[in-house]
Amino acid sequence: MNQKQNDISWEDFLKIAGGHTAFQLLWGGIELGLFDKLSVRTDQTLESIAKEMGIEIYPARVLLIGLTSLGLIRLDNGLYRNSQLAEARLVRGKPGTVVPILGWQAHIVYPGMIDFVASLKANKNVGLSRFKGNETNLYDRLAHDPHLQTIFQDSMSGLSKFANELLPKVLDFSRFKHVVDAGGGDGTNALEIARAFPGVKTSVFDSSSVCELARQNIAKAKMASQVGTWEGDFFHKPFPPHTDCILFCHILTIWSIGKIEILLKRAYEALPVGGSVIIFNMMGGDDDQGPISTALGSPYFLAIATGEGMLHPWKDYESVLKKNGFKQILRLKDGLPLDHGILVATK
Repeated sequence: MNQKQNDISWEDFLKIAGGHTAFQLLWGGIELGLFDKLSVRTDQTLESIAKEMGIEIYPARVLLIGLTSLGLIRLDNGLYRNSQLAEARLVRGKPGTVVPILGWQAHIVYPGMIDFVASLKANKNVGLSRFKGNETNLYDRLAHDPHLQTIFQDSMSGLSKFANELLPKVLDFSRFKHVVDAGGGDGTNALEIARAFPGVKTSVFDSSSVCELARQNIAKAKMASQVGTWEGDFFHKPFPPHTDCILFCHILTIWSIGKIEILLKRAYEALPVGGSVIIFNMMGGDDDQGPISTALGSPYFLAIATGEGMLHPWKDYESVLKKNGFKQILRLKDGLPLDHGILVATK
């Protein structure tokens, strides 16, 4: 029997059944600054932690017992400290922190996932109704709520900093003249590539409101001469002139394979011979059994984002790339975190 199909333990089942509570314990620790405070001053008592968080002893004890049982903090001889994972991933401002990503989970994924069963039955993103606007996808509706849009962009930037900073280290972009980051968000990827390869021009291709965020970051980095923006819908608007590399980073997951096929066909037609499409995101396994990170990520796309996407398996992308004319397809995954993968397809 495949190891992935073995029965789970009762303890693991309880973590699934109480997952909603486990997340709220985690988010409570983040919102009240518990992990940050224990990083600055470790080995604190219940009383000192409660005082620093500004809450009473009773609720502090409920929080600390929960986080200790989950293994996120440690209790020894009456003194609390961060676990190794919490110190590495849950302290704000540290390299590798996932706090911005968890903000997206708390404010966007968590509310919308209440409608997951309804979304399964309706085969549409019923959870989208919890967000302002009439648009059919979350990304357009976020423009109606600047606070949520900032949370979302911060989370995507956090994910980019956690994983995407490896992209210019793993791939040599120096052979390209103009790299277009389709759905490039606040410009994190375009700026990283431009810094690593000064001879390469990069552009963020996204909606007008998102491009405005990117322009602010580009100006702050003083890189406007190398990094630009291109406003519009890349399903309909042509790619920028002289594009020889199109990067799809954490973006193809939001659509069905049918729409991805349309987009990759447009990309193939826009590229010169020798130009490349680069797909970079978390990848599902070709055996449809996980991994757990992608299995837990896909329901968000069904219930909230678009009602059609998922964290697709490698083989699905490769099939569409071949169908649309790409002959040379390279699969890269070694050294990438969070089950990320890279596909490089050359025309």
